[in-house]
Amino acid sequence: MLDGVSDKRDRIITALDFPRLLMEQEIKQRNCSQHYRFDEQVEGCSECLYILECQGYAEQLAAPALQQASYSKLASMLRFGLEYVSCQLVRQDHETARCDCDLCGWIRSVTPLLETA
Repeated sequence: MLDGVSDKRDRIITALDFPRLLMEQEIKQRNCSQHYRFDEQVEGCSECLYILECQGYAEQLAAPALQQASYSKLASMLRFGLEYVSCQLVRQDHETARCDCDLCGWIRSVTPLLETA
């Protein structure tokens, strides 16, 4: 039983690489005076269009945070990743069920993980 949970943890952590890389690409395309480190004390951070990426990338999806996170927290982060990737698809306006792009493929691959989480 413990090995099954460990295996699911590892699969979730691996799956979270994809939204993390998307966020990294998105924030590194922008010029950020905070060097992509969200700080609620900085006025520009609170108003930035990329607040989700900075918060998610720096705090939630960093490798040390994933390794130390509980299974419940990992499942929550995977749902967060799914929402993020889904938002990217909305911008591109296409159907996941019929598409073979990386975004749609990732969504189909993590859906079973979320059903068992």
